[in-house]
Amino acid sequence: MSQADEQYVEIWGDRVSMRDLLLALAVTAAATVGAVVIGRALGSSEFFWGLGGSVVGFVAAVALIRPKRDVRVVADEDVDAGPPPA
Repeated sequence: MSQADEQYVEIWGDRVSMRDLLLALAVTAAATVGAVVIGRALGSSEFFWGLGGSVVGFVAAVALIRPKRDVRVVADEDVDAGPPPA
């Protein structure tokens, strides 16, 4: 295992950075708790405020954390992209 691989952990068949995962969880949890506190202070439905806060937290986490994948499309001239011959 190389040094670059050690900073990632496998979750549900995908490799993720623990730092980014914890940051996303913290941002989403903070937004959700903040929204529930606001909902409780206003006397309205805490459930819907919590749902809204989780969506806001998710959007913030997506904006803060950039994907790390490097996708390269390689064209191979020997391979025909059409269906196999009958």
